[in-house]
Amino acid sequence: MNRLGTIARTDDGGYILHYERMVDRPAAKVWAALTDPALTPNWIGELEAELRIGGKFVIRFKDGKTVMTGVIRALEPGRLIQYTWLENHGMPASLVRWSVLPIDEGSCQLTLTHVLPRGCRAEDVISFAGGWHAFLDAIPKAANGEDASEAAYDEAAWKPVEAMYTEIFEAAVASP
Repeated sequence: MNRLGTIARTDDGGYILHYERMVDRPAAKVWAALTDPALTPNWIGELEAELRIGGKFVIRFKDGKTVMTGVIRALEPGRLIQYTWLENHGMPASLVRWSVLPIDEGSCQLTLTHVLPRGCRAEDVISFAGGWHAFLDAIPKAANGEDASEAAYDEAAWKPVEAMYTEIFEAAVASP
């Protein structure tokens, strides 16, 4: 399984960021890292969530500048959550979907799909791609209750990853 995500175009000119990771942690721990306000600061930031369809899903990122507000659109506790994504930086609203599939008692497959609508700038798509890559790298430690946020927010480490996603983006744009 490739650790890099993919970028594809949608029929209406948007983008789909897609990642699949094998995580050597129990599915329940990974689910908790995604949805438990006690664990999300370990990788992305403070979470305020009403875990029900129609409930709010708000992330206050550790950078102190970014707040994402969303509404839960799909929920299968322990397995799937989908929510709208609207940041306070003027980006168009998008849709984030996580799924956690148990492989055995100690591992799972984590899938993230982020659908960005038409009108997103190339640099925003690439930044999201690199950012999600870093956050995904932090989730295994966060699932253990360890703080992995410093590595997840290491912008110097993001630059080479963003360069790889720039190539992936350019290939997606060149594809018919």
